[in-house]
Amino acid sequence: MELKNHFSLSSTNDVVEICKPLHDIGITYFNYIKIYHNDSSRALLTNNAAWIDHFYRYDLYKCVGAIDIEYLLPKGYFLWSELDGGDPVYGQGREMFNIDNGISFVIKRKTCTLLYIFASTRDNNYINNFYVRNVDLFQRFILYFNDKGSNLLKKSEKNKIYLPEKQLITPDRINSIRVDDQQKKQFYDKTKIRRFFLLNEESDVYLTKREAECSAYLIDGASAKQTAKAIGTSFRTIQGYIENIKEKYMGITGSPVMPTKSELISFLEKTGIHNVVFYDFYNKK
Repeated sequence: MELKNHFSLSSTNDVVEICKPLHDIGITYFNYIKIYHNDSSRALLTNNAAWIDHFYRYDLYKCVGAIDIEYLLPKGYFLWSELDGGDPVYGQGREMFNIDNGISFVIKRKTCTLLYIFASTRDNNYINNFYVRNVDLFQRFILYFNDKGSNLLKKSEKNKIYLPEKQLITPDRINSIRVDDQQKKQFYDKTKIRRFFLLNEESDVYLTKREAECSAYLIDGASAKQTAKAIGTSFRTIQGYIENIKEKYMGITGSPVMPTKSELISFLEKTGIHNVVFYDFYNKK
């Protein structure tokens, strides 16, 4: 498959410029891919044109490793060390282009899958620990890339890559890493939480189940009336929960004044409680 003079390759220098902050944290490779479900076409940007040219020239898009990332892995992020390092797509990238020890962020949408792929060199094993301890840096770079590279992203949409043949997708192969909705629900049912500690159990400052539910809807952008309807209680009761949450915020932060809505949401997001409040909310996300 020939990509000579394709925008995905000719735009590399501009992508390299945007990726300069990544070098400060040991990342030498970046790849953005937007794959459309209807025809497998993709908008692509990278800081390594040579590897992308090799990838498509030698049909590595047919490899199990590429297909897993593009179609089968659920939303989230995945260390390459979790996947099959012996697959040609990883082996050739590692041995021929010194691209290894990576992490792939997968964003699922109805019509497409977006991939933001970061990697380092084959001798930089420590970067894997860095990834899991600093996920926020990569999530921030994704937003930064979407901002700084907005014009490139628009051009990539107009210059998509079309595969000459369909990829062979075998969904059953990676079912072992999936947890289906019923399993998730069962796990939530078996791990009921009465106290959602805001710091740790020693602080003795926690949200009740209802307060935690309220905080989840608050972070999700719901109004007090919408939250009341969703939880099945009164508007006045929800207001009471919010006041309780604010007082607990003041107790932890030492602030003498009630927090603004944005301050409260920012604080609650950092606790991570809203991601695990209850199954329906988790599944909705």
